Amino acid sequence: MHDNVLDIEDFGFTYPGSTEPSLSGISASVRRGEFVCLTGDSGCGKSTLLMGIMGLLPRGSRLGTIRVAPSAAAGSAPAAGIVFQTAESQILCSTVAEEIAFGPENFCVPADEIALRVREGLHEVGLTGEERRSVERFSAGQKQRLAVASVLSMRPGLLLLDEPTSQLDVQGKEELVAVFTELKRRGHTIVMAEHDPRPFDGLVDRYLKLERGRLVGSDRVPPDPVRYRPKAFLLPYSSSLYGTRPVLDVQGVELSYPETGAVLKKAQLRVSRGERVHLFGRNGAGKSSLLRCLAGLMTPDAGRVWVAGKESPRPGDLRGQVGVLFQNPARQLFAETVREEVAFTLERLAYPVEEVDRIVAEALSFCGIAHLAERAPLTLSFGEQHRVALAAVVAPRPALLLLDEPFAGLDFPQRLSLLAILARMPIRYGTTVFIASHDELPDRRWADRSLTLQGGVIAETAP
Repeated sequence: MHDNVLDIEDFGFTYPGSTEPSLSGISASVRRGEFVCLTGDSGCGKSTLLMGIMGLLPRGSRLGTIRVAPSAAAGSAPAAGIVFQTAESQILCSTVAEEIAFGPENFCVPADEIALRVREGLHEVGLTGEERRSVERFSAGQKQRLAVASVLSMRPGLLLLDEPTSQLDVQGKEELVAVFTELKRRGHTIVMAEHDPRPFDGLVDRYLKLERGRLVGSDRVPPDPVRYRPKAFLLPYSSSLYGTRPVLDVQGVELSYPETGAVLKKAQLRVSRGERVHLFGRNGAGKSSLLRCLAGLMTPDAGRVWVAGKESPRPGDLRGQVGVLFQNPARQLFAETVREEVAFTLERLAYPVEEVDRIVAEALSFCGIAHLAERAPLTLSFGEQHRVALAAVVAPRPALLLLDEPFAGLDFPQRLSLLAILARMPIRYGTTVFIASHDELPDRRWADRSLTLQGGVIAETAP
């Protein structure tokens, strides 16, 4: 018992407004130096359990106890530290060194000790020499490693990781595995929530499987990968159905950042109404920057952007015509209930009240979340938040739907379910669906067109 860093006894939790518990009867312990993986499908309660260990759950109904041993580090140090699923949500400072130093400064660590911890943190996560870099220009993988360094700089006794690879491409995953290999070698105690633990098979000591909020298994052997039968996506794009008028026309677009140089080089792209398009590119390739230019959120250095009848649009010009689903859905959720979230844009577009009610009900049903209408969006699972954000951008029936890494944090069945919803958009509303991701599609048959963004250039690839 004395060598346990974490003890959980019969823990349960129910979110406010929910009648079903998110966790029930959880009992487990973690020994010092162990690497334990929480597995299970998205929405099974992994993130809720990590938040419970950190003491960050909102007010709700809770049972049982969670005890975390004090950190063995000298001086003031937190018992546990967490790296969230979307690392950028916990990054507060503008430069790398400032971010790593932020935690120790708040624990009143002496300045010379902080400088040492910054150097050690950079070394541990492979970011040595990046002290003065702007965090804004980091790739998703670099941000994930920076978040790990900023937590480790506080010397917690227990490191919690929530789906750490969900935002990363293959190279980013390999880099993170190397970081955790070194952390384990140094004796860190780690609890990681991950629905796909295969990249960490050689590191994990034990697997704890959650299913619908209950602990259903503990094993030293990794779970077998589950096989799923892909769905068929009918009705490929046809110009006879939608006409040939483009909804999107990009000509010679260029964009550069001072720290990284050119990310778009004379980019060319023409997309017709009703097409389903997939843009593939590694972390840092410029996919998000391109989507921001298309949505009018960023102005390119040169070139022409024509979207849904507007040339060089600004955000207000595209309201109701272009929907954007960002990489982290929580960043675009703000209403008190799911119903209010989905109704927001319709109300700003001055739809009649009865029309708003009808369209909201249709969007909720379309995305399979009608049962969540009265829940608070920020209390939902990551996958549920994805669907809420999608329903909110789908409700105005936009001509163009832009999705930035929509599969991040979703397990394979949820990815297929999301693709099935998106497949119906062109059929039902004539919407052009444009997905940008560092992952291949769960089913490559979904896309009418496949594109690659590499070296700042957009290229058509074979279907």
